[in-house]
Formats: sequence, structure tokens, C-alpha cells
Amino acid sequence: MTEVELVGNALCLDFANTVNARPVARRDWLATPEEARTWADAIGLPIEDPTGLAETLPAARELREAVFRVFEALARSGSPLAEDLDAVLATHAEGVGRARLKASGETYGLHWEAPRTVRVLLWEVAASAVELLTHGPLDRLGACPSCVWLFLDTSKNRRRRWCSMTTCGSRDKSRRYYATHSA
Repeated sequence: MTEVELVGNALCLDFANTVNARPVARRDWLATPEEARTWADAIGLPIEDPTGLAETLPAARELREAVFRVFEALARSGSPLAEDLDAVLATHAEGVGRARLKASGETYGLHWEAPRTVRVLLWEVAASAVELLTHGPLDRLGACPSCVWLFLDTSKNRRRRWCSMTTCGSRDKSRRYYATHSA
């Protein structure tokens, strides 16, 4: 996989999906500063000031794993661990302490002054996670049975099963077809 795929329908879920497979990743968008910048550019939140990016990547990977564990547990109707919720909340609190409220249409939202650094990106991810946790819809969370990517099901019939029909969905359907027709 060389292109950034955004299938989560929420920033925090797309951030958790920066690893293409679990438990053994073949692609990690947070492995190097260059890859992190490529991912940030692709999602429309470019890192404008890369100062400290390499040093911050371990914290970014820790936040990613905490976000993943929180929403993966919820997608499977479980309960997230308190330490993972605390990790997300700690990053969010750090970001809120540096944010300003800015009008966005008829409401206000958190805004951080330019230039966007990797810390700002992490604050935006944490804000997205807290927003999803506090306002839902948590009953529409899903985890792809093939690659374990997380997604928010925005389909009308609420029956989305895979991260993407073009990748995991077609692969899974092909496997099931050949398994039933070759027996």
C-alpha cells in the first residue's frame, strides 16, 4: 500500500489506521518523519513546521495505539481500558490548554495558531477522539474483520462490514466464494 487510505470517517479513526494491518504491520505511516508528513498532507492537515517531528513520533505512535485500543474495544461492544482513555484525555487536555475557540459556521470549535506542528496534529486527533467518545455515534463503530481497521459506519442501512469494499470486502467475498465452491 503506497497511497493513504481514509476509510474511518473520523480523524481519530483514520489516525488509528495509520498501520495497515495488525498485529504485524506491513505499512506504518508514522514510521518516519517523511511518512508522517505524507499522511498529514493526504488528510489535509499538513505539518507546516517539522521541528521536533522525529522526537515526537514515539508519542504519536503511543497515542495511535491508545486510540486504536479504545475504539476497537467499543467496536467489539467491549469497554476500553482506563489507561487508554487517560492517554487520549491527557493529549486532549494538553491541546485544550493551547487552543482558542473560533467560530465555525453557527458553532465554535477548537483552533490552534499556525504553524501546524506534529503536536497540533496530535491535539486535533485527541479532540476528534473525545468528540466521538462524548457525542457518538458509538453504536456505528466497526472494525474490519480482515485488517482490523476502524471505521464509523455512515451507510444508510448500517450494515458496513469492511474498511473498504474494494480491498478487504472483495478479498473476503472471494475467499468465501472459493471456499464454498471448491468443497
